[in-house]
Amino acid sequence: MVQSSKGIIVASILSGAIGGFAASTLTGVPGHAEPSDQTTFQVVRAQEFQLVDGKGRTRGVMAFSADGQPYLQLRDEQDISGVWVGIARDTGVAVRDKDGKTRLVLSVDDAGSPSLVVRNRDHQTRSFQP
Repeated sequence: MVQSSKGIIVASILSGAIGGFAASTLTGVPGHAEPSDQTTFQVVRAQEFQLVDGKGRTRGVMAFSADGQPYLQLRDEQDISGVWVGIARDTGVAVRDKDGKTRLVLSVDDAGSPSLVVRNRDHQTRSFQP
């Protein structure tokens, strides 16, 4: 009985190896194991993340500005920066246009009061406070 189970195991291994070799040789596509869906990362750490499209172009970046503040930048298919969102110097959130000009700043002062500042291309500024 032990001999026959060893024979079955050896035959199974050999048939699997021969089948895999034959399949990859005949189709020209090497066989490989499917990635496991069980891998879960609790924390991913990096100084920069890039979102790359199917053509290899960087379309999004999450990184740090020259001032050391985190930001998110998204680009269109012509590599024009459509959205830039980051932390402004006055402890708020800034949104820049495609020219790199800050058009919107949302902030909260030390007393907890929010404010919104918007600027158009003619540098006209409006502030909104509740």
